[in-house]
Amino acid sequence: MGKGAALLQVSDEDGARVDALDRRAARRAPRPEAEPSPSFFEGFALQGIRVDTIHPGRILCSFTVPTRLTADGSHHLAPGAVVSLVDEIGSAAAVADGHHLKVSVDMSVSFVDLAAAGAGDTLRITARSLGHKGAYSGTHVLVANAATGQVVAEGRHSLFGKMKIRSNI
Repeated sequence: MGKGAALLQVSDEDGARVDALDRRAARRAPRPEAEPSPSFFEGFALQGIRVDTIHPGRILCSFTVPTRLTADGSHHLAPGAVVSLVDEIGSAAAVADGHHLKVSVDMSVSFVDLAAAGAGDTLRITARSLGHKGAYSGTHVLVANAATGQVVAEGRHSLFGKMKIRSNI
């Protein structure tokens, strides 16, 4: 094993710590029995999203920026949180268009003005399906400050596959 690969190895102890976090996060949030528990990351990054309207191929959500998702020192929404929103809500737009769950194969996110989204600000997130070709789907996501209308970020999301939804029952 090379030096770089050795640095990227996760010890059994560290792996067990992450697994324990995942189980604690899943226990904390009450969920209907038929709904699979999200991963620790999804629960951390996406907790608090509200779906305001949903139509075939189009979703409008609102999200109040929590302090935990702000970049250190800047008090603005962290770029990684924006990417998570584009990924999850873009995927939901493809599913809302009547297609199976898919995996992300490509995303492009333009961080227009991260300073327009600070802790406590409410965001308006609009996602729409751009179309489908076989197992491929494309979506567009716009993240804006609900109070000012300033665009925070814009993303395009490509998805592929025909995954079936599994239940934990």
